[in-house]
Amino acid sequence: MKKIVKRRRTFRINNPLAFGILCAMILVLLAGVTYALVAGVISPAIVNYQIANATPTPSPTVAPVTATPSPTVDPMEPTPTPTLEPGTTPTPTAEPPGALDGHIIGIDPARGYSSQIQGVSTKVYANRLNFAVATLVKEELEAEGATVVFTLTDVKDDKTSTERATIMNNGNVEIAVRIDCNSVKASDTRGAMAWVPSSHDKKAECDKLASTILNAYVDATSLPLRDVSDDSIIEKSDETFFNKTNAPVFTLFLGHISNSAEDKKINDADFQVTMAQGIVNGILEYLGVNE
Repeated sequence: MKKIVKRRRTFRINNPLAFGILCAMILVLLAGVTYALVAGVISPAIVNYQIANATPTPSPTVAPVTATPSPTVDPMEPTPTPTLEPGTTPTPTAEPPGALDGHIIGIDPARGYSSQIQGVSTKVYANRLNFAVATLVKEELEAEGATVVFTLTDVKDDKTSTERATIMNNGNVEIAVRIDCNSVKASDTRGAMAWVPSSHDKKAECDKLASTILNAYVDATSLPLRDVSDDSIIEKSDETFFNKTNAPVFTLFLGHISNSAEDKKINDADFQVTMAQGIVNGILEYLGVNE
């Protein structure tokens, strides 16, 4: 009996197309395996290497917040004045109006440069004494806010009485005060006094002006009054300055430079300040102005 031998089957591909497809499948399989190996092994290794060798980024340092303490205000300390920025122009502070703000006052230093009357002791000319005291009065009045019409430009000025009256009228003065000193032959005669016009459109005001200022002057200086026929205010009809000045007007005599003691006293610079203040006090009182 013949032995039957099994025939081993051999995989054969006789079809070229099938063989090509098989080769393509093998290549795809190999590519997939390669990608998997690369993605699963090589890529993680690269990432781990980068992490291990990366330079650490420093964390930002936050400065601690320190509260600024509020300055302690001492109630006894004065409040500081705000400091202006450089280049800032401060707003000017308006000066308060003076007691005589808006008033126009005329002051006339009597006599002129041609006068030869001198103090018996000081030898100071009368016009210089009058000018010095009148200037102090002018300064005091202006400090109180008044507009002062002053008849002379300097101590060497020598205007006539008519020219002086015209200056007063053109200046629309409310009052006109002439300042003079007296000189007589009797060396023992002394004291302050006044002259007023005997006739004037404002006669009552002239009398009131003379009385008010003379009394204030005597109160301030403690000088005596000189009486003529029992009166220290004398009426005069022949004074050109009086007759041609429209405003209330009078002449105040500061004292007698023909008296040795009084000449020295009223020529003293410090005392002249007191004399001027007395005249200003009288003007303030006459105008009804309180300082």
